[in-house]
Amino acid sequence: MIAVIGAGPAGCYYASLARGREVHIFEEHQAVGSPVSCTGILTDSVRRVLGDIPDDLVMSRIRRFKLVAPGGRGMYVDLDKVNLILDRAAFDRHLLRGALASGAVLHLGERFTGFERTRRGGYHVFTTRGRYLAQTIVGADGPYSPVAQAAGLYRDRRYVTGLQARCRCPGLEEGVTEIRLAVGEFSWIVPESASVARVGVIGPEGRDLQRDYRAMLDGFTPIEDQSGVIPVHDPRQRLRKPGEEVYLIGDAATQVKATTYGGIIYGLLAARFLAEDPHAYEQRMAAKLGRDLWISLQMRQFMNAMTEEQAEKLIEIFERDRNKQIISRHDRDFPSKFIVQLLMKEAQLWKLGFGLLRNRMRGGRFSSRRPGVPRTKALYSS
Repeated sequence: MIAVIGAGPAGCYYASLARGREVHIFEEHQAVGSPVSCTGILTDSVRRVLGDIPDDLVMSRIRRFKLVAPGGRGMYVDLDKVNLILDRAAFDRHLLRGALASGAVLHLGERFTGFERTRRGGYHVFTTRGRYLAQTIVGADGPYSPVAQAAGLYRDRRYVTGLQARCRCPGLEEGVTEIRLAVGEFSWIVPESASVARVGVIGPEGRDLQRDYRAMLDGFTPIEDQSGVIPVHDPRQRLRKPGEEVYLIGDAATQVKATTYGGIIYGLLAARFLAEDPHAYEQRMAAKLGRDLWISLQMRQFMNAMTEEQAEKLIEIFERDRNKQIISRHDRDFPSKFIVQLLMKEAQLWKLGFGLLRNRMRGGRFSSRRPGVPRTKALYSS
């Protein structure tokens, strides 16, 4: 038996691919996809993993991004490929149906509490409802991952807090996601209709983040809180317990791009790599996605040190036609495909980068809180 802990996108997608094996999915909540804690914006790269996304899962489509500097200077970036705003609860249930159709068994309201190795090399998996015998354990159980903790894979994790609400928003630009630079570590207004948007900001938990969140919500009417916690990617994170059949995927493995703190695509790809060849899983992740995860982490650390003046300069650089074309053509899930092109074509980015490096050396504003009892639930962004 394969015990999959967590019925989020990564866990359900893995279970749908592990055909020919007895698969049990253990989900601590009473319903899959609830509570919703997600920005739910996906790039076109999701089609390369899942194929076409059913229309009934898509709430809106994004065709442009608007970048806004603190002084109000803004620019639009037209996207070559449309981004999708998902109904995240429906998306999770869609992936669950695929897992069930492949023969997986779902256990709702059943929390994983630990495991121990048997004499024959398998595992006793303990939950709040009993004990199961498994040959493989897959931790798809979010940023605080009890599987990672039980397996000794948790390390000294860092987190950021995402504060987000669905809001009634007058004057929305349909089809346009607004990104406000130098507000938190990342901030967004993502329209899901003509009058409702997902509005949020992410960064170290504290008064500054709360202040930025209040500023983001100014003039909007919150409908539903969707706040939570996201792990910071750790390049040294092990994805498998050495010599054993215990694996981590998705947020449980800190597979989150640090530029926007989204992880759905990386979690889905990790699920595929693990299902296809578990013993080559770590190597394939490093070869296929390691560079992008590392680059996004470096970009985030530089962005965290950005002053308001430097944010204005970044807008000025990105407004140039040749740079706009590079940004609009490439998928932000894979920054290695465009960051080198930008650096080769734009000398001003090097100058800006050296300025950001000086800021970092003087003490950037990045920080995070240590793990413990979550003050907010896990946030799964895109």
